[in-house]
Amino acid sequence: MKRIAVIGIRGIPANYGGLETCADEVCRRWAAEGHDVLVYCRSSRYPERVAELDGVKLRYVPSINRKSLDTISHTFFCVLDLLVNRREYKSIHLYNTGNAIFVPFLKLFRRDVVLSGDGIEWKRQKWGRLAKWVHKTGEYLASRFVDHIVVDNDEVGAYYREKHSVDTVKIAYGANQIEADPDLTGKLMSEHGLEPGRYFLFVGRIVPEKGVDRLIAAYKRLSTDMPLVIIGDDDPNSEYRNTVFAMAEENIRFLGFVYDDEYEQLLVNADMYISASSLEGTSPSLLSAMGAGVCALVNGIPENRATVKGAIEVYAENDEDDLVRRWQAYIDSPELAAECASAGLQCVASYYSWDSVARDYLELFPEVNGAFLEEAGEGSRHSVEQ
Repeated sequence: MKRIAVIGIRGIPANYGGLETCADEVCRRWAAEGHDVLVYCRSSRYPERVAELDGVKLRYVPSINRKSLDTISHTFFCVLDLLVNRREYKSIHLYNTGNAIFVPFLKLFRRDVVLSGDGIEWKRQKWGRLAKWVHKTGEYLASRFVDHIVVDNDEVGAYYREKHSVDTVKIAYGANQIEADPDLTGKLMSEHGLEPGRYFLFVGRIVPEKGVDRLIAAYKRLSTDMPLVIIGDDDPNSEYRNTVFAMAEENIRFLGFVYDDEYEQLLVNADMYISASSLEGTSPSLLSAMGAGVCALVNGIPENRATVKGAIEVYAENDEDDLVRRWQAYIDSPELAAECASAGLQCVASYYSWDSVARDYLELFPEVNGAFLEEAGEGSRHSVEQ
C-alpha cells in the first residue's frame, strides 16, 4: 500500500482546470486500488464538503482570499497541517511549480516529494514581477530538492535539462473517450441556443497566452454562420478579459466556466475545437476534444505538435492567416474534418489513457513500510476537518 497526500490544487472534484482534473482522475484510481490518498482542498472553493470521495480522503484548509496570495497561502497552510496533524503521510504529490518554494521545508522533515507543473509557468503573461519570481524560485528549488519532477511534454523536459541540468519524468495528461448523451444534449442545446454539430468551441481561461483575441479576430474573417462558443472566464476586473468581451458579436457566445457532464456534452457536440493558445504543456482540453471525436485545430507551438504526435494537422505557429485558411478548409470539407476527428480519437486511444497515467505516477512513490504504518496509527486519531 502507498500513502500519498496531494497539495497545491484547488481540490476535487475538479472544478477549475487541468491540474485539478489530473489529480481527480489519478487519485480516484489510486484509492480504488486500496491506497491511502488524502487531497487538500481550498475551503473557499467548496462550500459543500464531504470527508471522502470515492475512497479519497478530503481535507479543507483556508487560504488568504487575494489573487496574489490565494494559492501560495493555501499551500503554506496545507504544509503546516500535514506536518502537524497528518504526520503519517510521508509521500507528497505537489502541484504547481510556484508551490515548490516549500519543498526544502518538506525535505527537512524527510518527505518524498513528486512535483507536477503546468508547462513553464513563469512565462505566463498574467504574472506580475513577484509571481514570476516565485515561480522561477520554485522551479530552481524543485530542480535541487524534489525526488521527481514530472513534466507533461518533451519540450518542457528539454527546458529543465538545458536550464537546470536535471532529468525529469514525462507523464502526459490522460483523456476519456466521450459519447453523446441525447437527453443532456437536448437540454444544453436549448439552454444556449445551439444546434448539435453546428458550432465551434474554445475552452480555456480568458488570459493573454490563450490567444482568445486572436481567435475571435480569425473567426470574424471566416465565411460561416456557425457560432463561436467560448467556455472559460477570468477575473472580471482583468483588462484583457474586458478587451476580449468587447470584441464579441451576436454569433460569439461566452458561457463562462462549465464542468463535468455539461462540459463533455458541449464538447462532443461541437463541429470543431479551436485553440490559439501560445503557451501550453499537454493541453487537457485538446485531449478531451480528440477523445470526443471532434475535429481539432490548434496553434503549432512545439508543445501542441508533441501532443498530437502528427495525427492531426496544426496551423503555423502564431500565424493568423494560416489559422483562417485551415479553419475555412475544414468548414468547406466535412470529409476532411471527419478524417481529422477520427485520427485524433485514435491518438487518444493509443497514447492518453488515465489508467496508465495513474500507474505511471504511482510508481514514483514508495511503499508504506512498518514504521510508517505504526505512525499512521497515531495519525488516524485526527478527524477530517469539515
